[in-house]
Amino acid sequence: MGSRLKSIGLRASSILVLLLLWWAASVAVHDPQVLPGPWSIARTIVADLRTSGPEGESPLFDIGITLARIFITFSASMVAGIGIGLAMGLNRLFERSLLAIIPLMLTMPSILMVFVAIMWFGFSEAGGLVAVMAIVTPYVAVNMLEGTKAMDKSLAEMGVTFKANRYLLIRKVYLPQLMPYIFSAFRYAFGQTWKIVALAETFGLKFGIGYMFFFWFEQFDIKQTLAWIMMFVVLMLVLEHGLFARLESRAFAWRHSALARGRI
Repeated sequence: MGSRLKSIGLRASSILVLLLLWWAASVAVHDPQVLPGPWSIARTIVADLRTSGPEGESPLFDIGITLARIFITFSASMVAGIGIGLAMGLNRLFERSLLAIIPLMLTMPSILMVFVAIMWFGFSEAGGLVAVMAIVTPYVAVNMLEGTKAMDKSLAEMGVTFKANRYLLIRKVYLPQLMPYIFSAFRYAFGQTWKIVALAETFGLKFGIGYMFFFWFEQFDIKQTLAWIMMFVVLMLVLEHGLFARLESRAFAWRHSALARGRI
């Protein structure tokens, strides 16, 4: 409990330092049209949450649709990436056939993929889904491929000896060993997903947080633009530390128990 409180205190302190630096910079600039202070942005966020958007929609609708896009595209990318990575790790022919394509996809800049997806699918949800999957899925697949190569093959051989089927091997032998690689890909994929969704909303989708800060950017309203950017960042930080960090902690709870018993 003490180490957890210390960790929370360090995180809170780093955020406080960042806010103080922001406030000091706004005081030094002394021009709210260039750099409004954190308190001014906080008041703007509260006011925005009480008023309708440019299309008459509720701000909660914009936030909700962004979250829906993030979770749908993130889930699709993770499932596809894990499936492809496992297939490459377990099938040599499949690995060789994709090794030339995946590095090519990894080098594709995010913003270019967003533009290409919009040109292909127009201003639709499909464009955002394709853009996210094209960028995130290859990384997840490569991570899973490396995980399968690092696995203890003797455990798989033991399972085959005892006539375990492929499904049982994946669930009981492969996945437990792959969990560190899955969560590593999980964090990267989530970070990339919300950035790409924000880009897609900014340049090609209607409604959402990205749409809102681009709307205010076109009005050249720095206060509103920063307010929506901050809402987006805070929302992602809450999800990262409030949800995903807890999931990871539960998934690896056995490590803490083993450490406490002196087994690791």
